[in-house]
Amino acid sequence: MRATCEPLDPAAQRAGRIPVLGDGGRELCALWTQVLERPCSDRHLRLQVIAAEPLELPAAEPSESATGALARLERALRGSGALLVLLNPAIFPPAQIALAEGARLFALADAADEASWDAVLSLGLPVYGLRGRIACACLTAHPGAVLSALAYGNFACEEGLALERLDEDRAGVAWRTGVDAEATVIVRGGYEAARQQGVEGSWADRGNEAYVRLVIRSAGGTCWTQPRFIAPRAGLPAQQQHGH
Repeated sequence: MRATCEPLDPAAQRAGRIPVLGDGGRELCALWTQVLERPCSDRHLRLQVIAAEPLELPAAEPSESATGALARLERALRGSGALLVLLNPAIFPPAQIALAEGARLFALADAADEASWDAVLSLGLPVYGLRGRIACACLTAHPGAVLSALAYGNFACEEGLALERLDEDRAGVAWRTGVDAEATVIVRGGYEAARQQGVEGSWADRGNEAYVRLVIRSAGGTCWTQPRFIAPRAGLPAQQQHGH
């Protein structure tokens, strides 16, 4: 079944409850959430925890570093199935993005956030991006199924554009929008590897991308897919494995 939710909706964040909707806007279940302000010794973290049920979270310790705060929260959430979202990823410039390890999800509000996301993806870290409405396919109407989709990047972000089809495998990706749209293929370092115009398109992996994600824009809106991490192909020269 198709399920949608808006984890970054301010009303949901204030209420501490993220409704998960099915066809026709029917509520299937809900996720618990809490926004955390963490003033640290070196920068101010804005975080969000998403879980199946309410959790007791550790208090802030302003004397610790942002990296220490992330690590402490990650340890506290371990085994619970809960996810940690970094709401302001741009506080870690691309050159320092390894310090953000521990957050499974980045909120993407602008180009600076997206640059930090591409930087962490280029390190091979499985971090997924949140913006707008989240759409995923779930076998059951249970919070755990939605959390699993978020944890493993099995979702797309929709702002006015929903894909009719998205097929991904080890060889590449194919998509269909049903409306005229421009799809941009993003690879290592945020590099735009290709642009395709039309109601559908595809990308065959070359083996040197590190990851592949799509940004698809139409007159009515935009859809962002999550990264697929690409294993280097056997026999590919080393300079091609690490280049574009």
